[in-house]
Amino acid sequence: MLTKVFTNNPCLEPTCIKVASEILSNMDTSVSPCDDFFAYSCNGWIKQNYIPQGHNSWSVMRKLSKYDEHFTKELLENRSHTDNSRGFTLAQIYYNSCMNESLIESRRLTPLYDYIKKIFNGWLLLPSGNPAAGETNADRFRPGTFDLTDMYLPLLKYLGATPLCRILVGQDQMNSSRFVIDLTEGYLSLQREYYVNDSYPAYSKKTEAFRRFMRNYSLLLGVPKSSLHEVDKIYEFEKQIALRTEDRSERDPEKNYELITLQNLSSICPVLNWTKLFDYIYAPLNFKLSQDQVIALHDRTFFRERCALYEEYLKTADGIRTLHNTAVWNFMWRTVPRMPKEVNEMLEEYREAELGLKVDPDRWQICVNEVQVPFGMVIGRHFVHERFNQKSKEAATEMITEIKTAFKENFASVEWMQEADKLKAIEKVDSMKASVGYPQNIDNITEENKAFSYFVDLNESTYFENALYCSEALFLDILRELIIQDPDRWSLPVHIVNAFYKENSNHIFFPAGILQSPLYHHEQPLSLNFGGIGMVVGHEITHAFDQHGAKFDAKGNMRDWWSAETLSAFEKNSQCMIDQYSNYSILNTSLNGKMTLGENIADNGGLKAAYKAFKKLEAKYSDKPILPGLKFTPDQLFFIGFAQLWCIKSLPQSILNTVLFDVHTVEQYRVIGTITNSNEFAKVFNCPAGSPMNPVKKCHVW
Repeated sequence: MLTKVFTNNPCLEPTCIKVASEILSNMDTSVSPCDDFFAYSCNGWIKQNYIPQGHNSWSVMRKLSKYDEHFTKELLENRSHTDNSRGFTLAQIYYNSCMNESLIESRRLTPLYDYIKKIFNGWLLLPSGNPAAGETNADRFRPGTFDLTDMYLPLLKYLGATPLCRILVGQDQMNSSRFVIDLTEGYLSLQREYYVNDSYPAYSKKTEAFRRFMRNYSLLLGVPKSSLHEVDKIYEFEKQIALRTEDRSERDPEKNYELITLQNLSSICPVLNWTKLFDYIYAPLNFKLSQDQVIALHDRTFFRERCALYEEYLKTADGIRTLHNTAVWNFMWRTVPRMPKEVNEMLEEYREAELGLKVDPDRWQICVNEVQVPFGMVIGRHFVHERFNQKSKEAATEMITEIKTAFKENFASVEWMQEADKLKAIEKVDSMKASVGYPQNIDNITEENKAFSYFVDLNESTYFENALYCSEALFLDILRELIIQDPDRWSLPVHIVNAFYKENSNHIFFPAGILQSPLYHHEQPLSLNFGGIGMVVGHEITHAFDQHGAKFDAKGNMRDWWSAETLSAFEKNSQCMIDQYSNYSILNTSLNGKMTLGENIADNGGLKAAYKAFKKLEAKYSDKPILPGLKFTPDQLFFIGFAQLWCIKSLPQSILNTVLFDVHTVEQYRVIGTITNSNEFAKVFNCPAGSPMNPVKKCHVW
């Protein structure tokens, strides 16, 4: 049942009293809902909450995630737990090794030195990095004989990526029935935008702080001051790579996707011995790729440009030295979190420039987050049994059906879409799979143990090494997807507060972590459940019809399945939304409506579908719950519930980071942008035409 059935009398259940109190305290009724609905819904929450130490923002969603972090902490610190599975045992060992700060401090930089020597034969900038007897650095880095592949193999083993490219496995975008190797953009120390815009004030403070850290960390390891110019060249090389990486707001899966074979790859990008590389990374899985293995390039033009850049660097000894230095630095940078305090304190200036505050979280928070990634499956299993209400799974499943129906019915009012295309769109919604809560095999310990068979035995005394072993195992798990070929596999832990849509399998996922209050509770009114998790459901369904999802048909294959007329109208309506959000600004910075388009389409379409489903289902119930002390109608509560999901308190730098880098719109305008396009909202709150929250011009895609 989607909600508990109430009479028309005020609901005095503890949940109702708590929810009513929270709604009122979150609000600021001195603000008109027609002037600023975000302030109206969230100002009270913002005034009551503070940003905890170590965070640059605090939100309703982050608060929910924090509860899950505490659950994980309690789980991992419980020495008397009866779970003897390999995964849980490894998770506790990893957590304990991370918590052993005194041992981490006593080992200082020794583990890093040892691994640099082991996998790179030393760093040429260090005195200890001198070549072996009978060999000179000129021999090591001689053009024509230097082997870039040998240098990159350990980077792939432990990090899963190089500056040239990252190796993943996924469904073929043109034929979703098969899995292929995916080559995507490579790994850089910073996000692309930092390098490309490093002369602008919003970025330069961070890049300069990062470059100072590079120099200081290198000096700490023993690099002489006279060699720091070579450290500077690492940044310049990464900048050249960034310039040959696609802008996120310009990405188009149709234009940039190319299928080749392993044999073709060797001629397209001869700087690496690709056969040797794939033999090496697949050896632990006892699997060998044929020369006919299909490989997907996701940024084909830029990949070729990066390969050409490498060819130039490989022509000179200086260029090869820079490639070597960059590889060593990549390893150093990715392992910074496992270093002693002196290294992380050195990084504080950069973190403060990036985050807007000094970061000093409790050690347990660091270690919980470390464990979450490799052992999310194990933690999720315990979360489902110890914290998850099965009624939430049943209700969410029913809600998905209702909202899918509402979404299909909405096509009738979409005037810009050709009738034949509407039928195909309805077919796509009907074909959409949904997974709720957790995978069916979550209690299959035998299957779980298979996943952890790639982990070596961890040791509570070797945190640095444990982290590398976990990273290696995670990469093997990614590679294993080419062998198991499971399109319905869960790719995220089930206890996370998130939901996602997979284009290639036309599949929506709603993990147990997001099916919690305030998004959903079986004892709260239907209006709040639909304004909460219902909107999230609608959001994920709508992703199937955003500017990327719309390129994939009902089977998850990328093809032109819309008429030219429908596509042209879709682009016109999308441009309206791009312009709308780009006209918003915060902290004197304009939002990027193009970069956030997909999420904005999903927010607008999701809210509309959720409201339509809510109204249809509400009509079935003659008895409606009344929350004590509230005078809002169910319709008003729907929109208030939606807005209060996004209440947030942020430091300025956090807001700027969201505006500059996040594909989601900053929360304030995520609410305002969506409700100003909603005719239903304007009616419910009686907002006059032309008022701030009811502009005459509205943007509608779905």
